[in-house]
Amino acid sequence: MKGKLKFEKPIVVSAVCLSMILSVGSCAGDGFDEETFSGGVTNTQLESPDASKVSFEKLAGKPSVKVEWPVIMGAGGYLFSMYIVDDPTNPVAVVKDSIIDGCSVACTYLDDTNYKVEIKTLGNDKYNNKDAASVSEVTWSTLVPATTIPAGTDLNTYFENNPITSGKDVEVAYELEAGGSYTISGDLNLGVNNVQLRGNKVNHAKVTFTGSGAIVSSGGGMALKFIDFDCDVVSKGSFVKFGDVPEEIKGMNSYGIVTNPMIIQSCEIRNVRHYLVNINGKNEKMYVPFVVMAGTMLDNTNGKKYAIQNFIVRDCLIKFYQDAEIFNFNSNNSFVKDFELSSSTLYNLSEASNGRFMRVAGGKGADVGWADCSMNFTSNTFYNISCDQEAFNSNVWNRQKNTVNLSKNIFYDSCKGEFNRRIVGGRTDNAKTCDNNCYWYKGGSGLEKEANGNYGDKSTSAYGVDPGFKDPANGDFTVRHSEVISHGSGDPRWLK
Repeated sequence: MKGKLKFEKPIVVSAVCLSMILSVGSCAGDGFDEETFSGGVTNTQLESPDASKVSFEKLAGKPSVKVEWPVIMGAGGYLFSMYIVDDPTNPVAVVKDSIIDGCSVACTYLDDTNYKVEIKTLGNDKYNNKDAASVSEVTWSTLVPATTIPAGTDLNTYFENNPITSGKDVEVAYELEAGGSYTISGDLNLGVNNVQLRGNKVNHAKVTFTGSGAIVSSGGGMALKFIDFDCDVVSKGSFVKFGDVPEEIKGMNSYGIVTNPMIIQSCEIRNVRHYLVNINGKNEKMYVPFVVMAGTMLDNTNGKKYAIQNFIVRDCLIKFYQDAEIFNFNSNNSFVKDFELSSSTLYNLSEASNGRFMRVAGGKGADVGWADCSMNFTSNTFYNISCDQEAFNSNVWNRQKNTVNLSKNIFYDSCKGEFNRRIVGGRTDNAKTCDNNCYWYKGGSGLEKEANGNYGDKSTSAYGVDPGFKDPANGDFTVRHSEVISHGSGDPRWLK
């Protein structure tokens, strides 16, 4: 796909730490006089702090980490740098050569990221002390510690031989080797465990389904990250489905309560031929806080009923040959509380009559003690998704005081040109906000249809132009229309 399938977008991070000295306001600021602070160290070439004694502490309530190191007596300060080193050959500076008059500093951090910190002790002219000759280097990671699964492994065989027994209260992570190839040969059952299965951010692992199967969770929590999946042989099945509801997660009104998020993030999912997500049936009730940071199929054909608290698809590229609903929460009383689809591309190459974008059954947040529900669509590219079908169908969801937010999306030949109408069922019970959405349907502007009625896109920033995608048939949705670029609409990976 001509270099565009790079899932990690450039990260905009402040070039300067928060410049807070968090514990030792100044290394000399502890009530000691200058002579005491110097420690009698004069006429000396100083050493940088011992790397083994540099500590990292995440700060509560904010995405910041406190980096702290031991005092070097006689120092005039410290030269501090912090880099993202997900690709060690191409470090990205978060902070570079910042002079710190103290022994600690706070910097912003990102999840699922590897860092390197460099600290160099600076000399002090007053005591004739010289800069350290070398820099102390320390690595730190926000990735969950993981067990590595060797490349070439069939994941079903691996977990049969290495069963997960940690339960839902402890997240366990498994990492696939960078660029490695793996297979899934049948249902990959993760049970009621809280499992993270990830690849490498820079060089995704490749996982191919070699038989009809799915990734199966029984409500313990799940995260799929940085993996490219090929679902070509799964003609009528699903990518992810849920197993039987364990007694240990059943709660209010007999719903299964899944307290850990389920996440799909930064994945490419190719050749989805049936449901992306399917929760259908008529047996147990189950609640699932499910997070998908971009692209996955979920299926439940064994009669489960689900209430999903957080379902997130983020930073994914998903290729369909669509013949059914993409998100099918059509079990009795199944529903999603907070649904997010963001920074993702969903495209369909089938010309067959296809299903709706989403179906939701009759559950309500109040059924499990939650507040109202929401759907949030931000910075997505939709191409030929449910082209001649409705976007959404529900008997109850759109009759509640729920919220729909649409921001910076491109809808191209999708959802019958009526996404706004159908996502709220043609009603005005829901609160809806829109901004900078682009609508194009079957060779013409879709704006008039999408803005029609009280339920339409009433923002002043809505518009209808052909984005001029570069090569949709081969999965390249690079935008070539200047108006789309100026609005910043669509999946950000195509706006570079």
